[in-house]
Amino acid sequence: MKRTLLTILFLLLLLPAQAQIDINHYLREGYADLNKSNYTSAINRFNTIIQVKPEMLEPYYFRGFCKLRLDDYQGAYADFQRVVELNPYFADGYRLRGVIKSLQQDYQDAMEDFAKALELDPANIDIYTSRGYAYTVMKNYELAVADFDEALKVNRDFAPAYFSRGYAKMCIDDFDGAIDDFTKGIKLNPYKPGGYAQRALAYCEKEDYGLAIADMDHAVELDPQNPELYFNRAIIRYKSNNLTGTMDDYNKVLELNPDNALTYYNRAILNTEIGKTAEAVADYSKVIELSPRNILPYFNRGAVKFESGDYRGAIDDWTLAIGIFPDFAKAYQARSSARYQIGDYAGAKADERTAKLKIDEYMQRTAGDSLLADFADTSYNFRKVIEFDSDFYRADMDDGEVQNRRVVIDLKPLILLTAKMPGDDRVIAVYLPSLEQLNQKSPTGFGLAFADHQADLSVDTVRYLLNQTEQTKLQSNFDCGLYFHQGMLNSVVHNYNQSIKSYSSAISIDPKFELAYLNRAATRYLMIEYINSLDDISPIVTIGGNNNAPRAEVKYEVQTDYSEVIEDLDVAIQLNPQLGIAYYDRGNVKCMSKDFAGAIDDYTRSIEVGPELPQAYYNRGLTLIYLKDKEKGCYDISKAGEMGIEDAYAVLRKYCK
Repeated sequence: MKRTLLTILFLLLLLPAQAQIDINHYLREGYADLNKSNYTSAINRFNTIIQVKPEMLEPYYFRGFCKLRLDDYQGAYADFQRVVELNPYFADGYRLRGVIKSLQQDYQDAMEDFAKALELDPANIDIYTSRGYAYTVMKNYELAVADFDEALKVNRDFAPAYFSRGYAKMCIDDFDGAIDDFTKGIKLNPYKPGGYAQRALAYCEKEDYGLAIADMDHAVELDPQNPELYFNRAIIRYKSNNLTGTMDDYNKVLELNPDNALTYYNRAILNTEIGKTAEAVADYSKVIELSPRNILPYFNRGAVKFESGDYRGAIDDWTLAIGIFPDFAKAYQARSSARYQIGDYAGAKADERTAKLKIDEYMQRTAGDSLLADFADTSYNFRKVIEFDSDFYRADMDDGEVQNRRVVIDLKPLILLTAKMPGDDRVIAVYLPSLEQLNQKSPTGFGLAFADHQADLSVDTVRYLLNQTEQTKLQSNFDCGLYFHQGMLNSVVHNYNQSIKSYSSAISIDPKFELAYLNRAATRYLMIEYINSLDDISPIVTIGGNNNAPRAEVKYEVQTDYSEVIEDLDVAIQLNPQLGIAYYDRGNVKCMSKDFAGAIDDYTRSIEVGPELPQAYYNRGLTLIYLKDKEKGCYDISKAGEMGIEDAYAVLRKYCK
């Protein structure tokens, strides 16, 4: 991959310097950011080139690669699609489009792209490697091995092909061949921790735990902040009956990655095994908090409670598991046992009958549903250490790896006019005649700008500026701009009631002052949120933590009245139908009021009217994902990321892969 990028960059530098000097600069800087994994910064540079030269292939290629590394598959696909449209003879465009298609499980089209790429460039090692990865994902391991063989014919010293071929061999139980490949890869790249980790797993499969642990120890030394290495070492230690070491590794994983549900689940099993019942219950409870739709922690927590004599607690947990998956035969059987213990014989017998009915229903099915078979099998043991990969993130993320960062997935906030502070580059550039008039007659010395945050002004500074505006009002008591500035200043220090009064005074002087309605709406909203936060009863619209269910969770502890906020925004829009920010703000308030269809309409209108806000794409995307329109929602989130919202890549990774 790096060879291809360098080749393209070299060719770009041959372009005529006089005409291309600015573009070459952005390309160099963007490529430098890409190499440093500063992908979002690189995307911004390539965006600039695309705006100036929309028919130029290279920025789409590089931007697509950045999006691919950020797990933005939809955005990357669009860029590589544009690449092959601009140059249908560019093999790497087809290769990378094939990679995207394979990641989206569109394997047939992916193979067509790889075949086209090889037709154009039959000696390209990257194409064989990429197709080998795709075959591996498809579980066509023999074909994957064949492609990695071809890659190694092109370059016998290509370490990634050895590592990948070793993994494919391990999947077909050729552990000796896998170890041989991993060893060759390690000799070529002895500083890659993944090579040692892979070989450790192969040794583990051969039950050679000493060598497996030695390799995993070395991997940890090379990358001590990688939680996945500790997790895999815990698995190996568990198999070698080193329970103390296993517990140490699970604890380290959770130190680095405190929201990893799989590790809590495994640690709960281990705590049960060593007799730490309370700790096991706490760990299962944490799994439920992180993954509330997973039935296994409810079932296992119920089992722990049953064994400790808490039969009613066990019944509650098994009832919850049945509520999530009504065909869970073993849960009915378990609950039957608990009901017998508390003397509920009728309930116990009913559960026995239901369990038998569910098992009989499964036995009559012709389809081989292995998952349902496990849930119907009353002898199946769910209290096993799970070995599959989890959603690990790194504690020491590079700047560019924003898709792995822990972020709160929530709506971006309302936008309002506030004081423009020196060095604040987060303001939103909008031209409005009414805003120009406000800034021309500013009594504070600060200009006003749109932003999704309040200005950073100290209480003393606000007090001084308010005194200044009061002095100015003595000369002109009917200047609506003075009252507007007073409203803005009071809002900054959470003096919301006085702020609303000031905006109302501005409106009484000029009933057509659309910006005063906009800011009064925002201030009313902020006051509601502030009051709710004091009582911890704020309504929440957010995407929940279950990685397997791409649906948001909405929690409403109280019904909050946003009617006055909506009324102000309605008036602002009536006065200025081209005030796109007002549509955006109203979309947020409608979303908080559970009017999701209305919110989507307002976000769409905001985007149409302009300015084109990344926040509008982001919030519309979250709302669409909540409404299960995942394809459109993920497109919007991708667009928001392209426009500079880094949090978008965490959403894409979690819900759009």
